Formats: sequence, C-alpha cells, structure tokens
Amino acid sequence: MNIYFKHIILNITLFSMCGMAFPQEQAMRLTLKEAQDYALKHNRTVWNANLTVTETQKRTWEAISAGLPQVSAGVSYQNMMGFKMSFAGINIAMVPTSNFQATVSQLLFNGSYWVGIKMSKIGEEMSETARLQTELDVKQQTQSAYHAVLIAEENKTILEQNLNNIQALAQSTDDLVRVGVAEQTDADRMKVQVAAMMNGIKTVERHIELAYNLLRFHLGVDTDAEIVLTQSLNDLLAAKNVQDMLRSDFNLHTNYTMQLVDYQIDLADKQISLAKAAALPTVAAFYSYTYKIARSTFDMSPNNVIGMQANIPIFASGQRHVQSQQAKINLEKAQNNRDLLIDQLLMQEKQLRFNLNNAVESFDLQKEAVDVSQRVFESVSRKFQQGTASSLDVTIASSDLLQAQTNYINAMMQVFAAQTELEKLFNTL
Repeated sequence: MNIYFKHIILNITLFSMCGMAFPQEQAMRLTLKEAQDYALKHNRTVWNANLTVTETQKRTWEAISAGLPQVSAGVSYQNMMGFKMSFAGINIAMVPTSNFQATVSQLLFNGSYWVGIKMSKIGEEMSETARLQTELDVKQQTQSAYHAVLIAEENKTILEQNLNNIQALAQSTDDLVRVGVAEQTDADRMKVQVAAMMNGIKTVERHIELAYNLLRFHLGVDTDAEIVLTQSLNDLLAAKNVQDMLRSDFNLHTNYTMQLVDYQIDLADKQISLAKAAALPTVAAFYSYTYKIARSTFDMSPNNVIGMQANIPIFASGQRHVQSQQAKINLEKAQNNRDLLIDQLLMQEKQLRFNLNNAVESFDLQKEAVDVSQRVFESVSRKFQQGTASSLDVTIASSDLLQAQTNYINAMMQVFAAQTELEKLFNTL
C-alpha cells in the first residue's frame, strides 16, 4: 500500500514538473506601435517584399557576372568508323581522336553591358522602395484593424451601459405594474427594449471577433491566438495632435509612390542609352587550351590559342534609330505620368486635410450630442419613475441616446480613418 501511494506521489510530481517545463501560451499584450512592429516581422506580404529585394540583388549580380571572366571546359571523341584517306596513292587510316579543351573568355567592351548594370541597380533601388511601400501598407492595415477592435469594444461597452439602464427601468416598471401604478403595456415596451439591446450586444460581439480575426491576419498569427490591446481609444486620440498634423507640410519626395515614379523615369532614360549602346562594337578576348588525349595521324593544331573578337554593328535598316525614338517617347510618357502623379497627390493632400478637419468637428459635435441625449434620458427616466412620463417617452429618449452614441462611434471611426490616411500620405505612420 505504501508503494502504491509512493507511485501516485511520484506521478503527481512528474506532472507538476512537466507543467512547469511547458507553460501555457500567454496572451499577446500589444500597444499600437508594438502591433505594427510585430506585423512587420511576421506578415507574409512583408516576407514576400523582402524576398523580392533579395531577388533583385541576385539579378544585379547576374548582370555584373556577364562581364567577368567565363571559363568552360569540354571533352570530345571522334571515330571515323574505319575510314581511310587516300594521299599520294597511299591509304592512311583515320584513327579515333579525343580532346580535352578549356576556354577562358573575357568581355573587354560592350556598351549595353554597362548600361544594363546601371538599370539593374535602379531596379534594386525600386524593389527596396517597393518593400518600404509594402511595410507602410501593412502598418496602415494593422493600425486600422487595431482601431476597429477598440471601436467595436467601445460600442459593446456603451450598449451594455444602456442595457443596464433599461433593465433597471424594466424592473422598476414591473414593480409599478404589480402595485397598479403602471400598465402592463409599459412593462412590455421595456421588455422589448431589453431584448433589442441584448440582440444588439450579440451582434457587436460577433463584430468584435471579426475585428480580432482581421488583426490576427495582419499580424501573421494563428486565428486562435489570444490578443490583448493595451491602449484605449482615449490614449490613441491623445497621442497625436490633429491640429499639428493639419498644419504640417507635405513633402512630395518622401512619398514612396513618387519615388517609384522617379525611378521609372530613370529607367526610361537608361533605355535611351541602351538603344544607343546597341550601335557600339563588342570586343572580347579568349584563351583556349587543348589537351590531346588521342591524336589523329595528321595533327597540326596547336595546344594553346589566344585571340580577340570584335563584333561591329554596321547597318540595321534604321532598326536601332527607331528603337531609340521609342525609348524617347517612353521617357516623355514617364515624365507626363510624374506630373500627373504630382497633381493627384496634391489634390489628395487637400482632400485628406479636409476629411480630417471635418471628422474632428463632427466628432466634437457628436460627443456633445451624446452628453445632451444622456441628460435627456436620465431626466425622462426619473419622470417615468415618478409617473409624469410614459414608457413611450422613455423609448423615444432611449432611441435618441442610442442614435447619438452610434453617431459618436461613427464619428470616431471617421477621425481615425482620416488620420491614418493622412499619415500614410505623409509617410509618418
């Protein structure tokens, strides 16, 4: 019996040690900045952007390596199948031959090669800018998802407060009905409001889960990962001065879309140089070594050969000229696209400033409207309990309060959305 209990104690000890060695996964506690930083490390879209940068770097090295020494080797074997060559009346049998040959070549001059390297460098810079653009998009998406979760939770909190108020009035109405002061119709109206409020809370709870799933997606975590947001809406509203943002200047050159268009112009300009370089000669040198494994009867070829080769374009029926003209047209189109983008960005800046300013004004008005509706609801509730107001008055006051709170939530969403869009344009996320 003692041995049995000893085994039980041993198993419990081992189980406790395993629990200490493998603790349960803790919830992720994230501020907005921490959520954005986490997304930049784990979001798969960012991973692909980083891979694209690495790929373009490899392509640049591929272009450079084309002008570096090239070494090749090969082995050959020939059998004349018993053929005999007749020379001065003498039949000479052609024996099988076998050679090992190694060749080293070096490009000395090629205009297209140097232009191609410059274009590869531009492509590498473009991929890096595109990576930064992707990171900016992910930060914006993460910030919007973070805001959506907080706003949905705030909406639930407001609805729960309203539910508590309506439930208290419903209980009070039931008491008044029992003593004959109020009618059953009044109690039924209160129950309908309670049911509608509870249904609204369930709907918001589903919205909260959807918002969390969207945030998990942008963070690159499992769909069942537990996340706790450590910043409140008031914290985020107070963290940034909207008026300073509205007064800040817009630098076009910090915008990644603008930078990519500038690179497109550089590429179009290099295309003109590439078309012109096609008319230049290509010069290469080579060295060849041949080791005769099996010699022929008459072998007069040398083992070592060094030489140089030049290809000079002379006449192409105007093909190169037309290609140069096409490149110039593409450059002009790229410059026009740049001017068009400048106009679009400046117009977008004005629109986003207007949207943010309008959203802030609307938010202040809706916040005041909520305070007024709250006071009206409390006053009507007191009058209803005193018998000087009907249940219909309470229903109307409750609906007005709920509508004001809904408008307040929507106005807050507009502030965050307009703020995020302007920050993205300014590249200050």
